[in-house]
Amino acid sequence: MRVLVEGIYECPQCKKILKEKDPNTHTTETKEVLKGDFHDGEYFHNNVSLNKKYEICEKGIIVNKTPNRLLAALICHSPLIKDEIYVRLSWWKSLQHAGMFKIYNKDVLSNTINALEKIDASFDDLWNWRGKYGKSQPKSMDELEKERNLDLIKYRILENKTCPKCQKTMNKMKSHYECPHCGEIVILEGYNQPIFNIKPADLDLRFQSDFPINFYLPIRGITVKWLMGEWKSIVIIYSKDNPNKKWLRFYWWSRDLSKFMKYGRREMGENTQMGWKAQRGMASPNIYDKKVIPSLIKALKKISNGIEW
Repeated sequence: MRVLVEGIYECPQCKKILKEKDPNTHTTETKEVLKGDFHDGEYFHNNVSLNKKYEICEKGIIVNKTPNRLLAALICHSPLIKDEIYVRLSWWKSLQHAGMFKIYNKDVLSNTINALEKIDASFDDLWNWRGKYGKSQPKSMDELEKERNLDLIKYRILENKTCPKCQKTMNKMKSHYECPHCGEIVILEGYNQPIFNIKPADLDLRFQSDFPINFYLPIRGITVKWLMGEWKSIVIIYSKDNPNKKWLRFYWWSRDLSKFMKYGRREMGENTQMGWKAQRGMASPNIYDKKVIPSLIKALKKISNGIEW
């Protein structure tokens, strides 16, 4: 920011003019942020760019606040359907929207909390990986059981055309199976590899490094939601031009399944990798300071106890 006169600043890029807040007000707000208490939704509608035309914030917790940045965890609902409740992680930069990550059910929220706890324990303050490359940790009994269940679902799909959702027989199409009973679709990819929706509770939350990421390189990450047309992960990344600078990013991809069913193969397009595209409107929800992670975990746990799905 460029100083125009004492207490008045101008952004050299967007030319927006801001006035310095009263010191007493700043101190009070800082105490509220440290408490991690819920703020009424009107606070976010009045103080940051959260438009009631698209969503209504019921309440939220400020996770981290600096003079130019704000990270908050919010409980919101659709302006048209009040029962459509979701959790929104929101980033703002200079009071302008800078990224979001939406969570629509308790299992994905639980996965997000567990993934953040694993990341917090597995990386140091500079986002350096503490694990050993090339050596996978032994799988727990729960992880082995989930793996066996997924293998069994795949076997039943290929051998008996069993629907993974309702367990009834599906119809075989050119490049996919379609269930006439519940409408579930299973895509066939590669050598008849079935791709189907996996329940969030069945994900093993293990670290992986193969993500459809453009421009940056992944170190390690965890998938918290996997559907055929939607993929959400939390990944530690770095730029190949500056490998010493690492940070955490929330990724949210989607893909057009109609092309899979029409052509029976992955559709490669502009700014895509493996047919996945970044979700529109998500922007770049980044966390650069690892010390923010414990506060975010605490806020999400508090929201998990206070939300009714």
